[in-house]
Amino acid sequence: MTVTALVPPAPVSSSSMLRQCRASLGDRVLRLQDEPPAILKGLYRLGALVVTTFAPGARVSQSMRYPALVDDDWSLECRGEQCRLSHHLDMSQWQSVMAVLAPVADLAPRSLLFFDRFGQPLQQMAVAPESGGLAFEELVCAMLHPDQRHLGQTFSPRRATRAPGLLVSEMERLWSHGDDDSFRALLRQLDDRREVLYQAVRDKFACPARLETVPALLATASQRGEALTVCTGNAGVRLCLTAPWSAPRWQGGQCHLAHNGVLMSLDMGRVASVWRLRRPGPGRVVTALEALDVEGRWLWTLSAGDDEERWLALLSDSLIREGRPGMLMA
Repeated sequence: MTVTALVPPAPVSSSSMLRQCRASLGDRVLRLQDEPPAILKGLYRLGALVVTTFAPGARVSQSMRYPALVDDDWSLECRGEQCRLSHHLDMSQWQSVMAVLAPVADLAPRSLLFFDRFGQPLQQMAVAPESGGLAFEELVCAMLHPDQRHLGQTFSPRRATRAPGLLVSEMERLWSHGDDDSFRALLRQLDDRREVLYQAVRDKFACPARLETVPALLATASQRGEALTVCTGNAGVRLCLTAPWSAPRWQGGQCHLAHNGVLMSLDMGRVASVWRLRRPGPGRVVTALEALDVEGRWLWTLSAGDDEERWLALLSDSLIREGRPGMLMA
């Protein structure tokens, strides 16, 4: 990852991005063909990119030279001297692409915006000033959509269905299965409302923590130089970044963490609850801290870097249990 000074981006709503694109369509914004896989492959060949990932409770900006994507996998791993990036794309969720040629409000010029079928932004990819040359314009021209008057069809998100009445014993059995697919299947049965699950199971599986735990944990980790893994994402992108993050910087409810060309901005205003979780992992029990929104849906997860024992010590010194004074042993 390259060392680049990143400025915390101003929060922009997904509906605002669509309005901005629509207002400048055919002028400063061009609609590209609905072929995100092909466009991504072409974009990744242009060299250094500044990629912004939009998540419900976070925003991640990375400046780096991305390795080539591989068909049928759509994931990549990058490891630096002190950091590690895991980047997985679910291409079934990617639908439309807009090219921003010149500055449009908060949208960066010479960048591509990728949206899902609900019109929600997944990622914005801007070509770094020192790379790309005319290749960006050539890519845009090659993939130009014949209709430059409309943004394409978007769909309304489905309404949440009532969660089935699973027995607590069944929830805990599936939780303890030790398989990520089983855990995801359990969440799908609960319409991805994790808080329904977390409130039902015993404390050894999940217990609530005070919101103040998050700034305490991040500040202590920075002071000790401890690496943490932060995972976040959206319907089409999941990112996990491990690094010794900078001291948290607070700005209008946003918590900014930085490391060597990566800026992680956590929107604490979206966090309705924080939970300490224990789940089976490869050869051990993995402990994590997870943030949920007001609907009980996932926002982001904090977990260990490369040393689980040091993470448990850090968590033990920082975690404050909801409703009880004092610290909680991790």
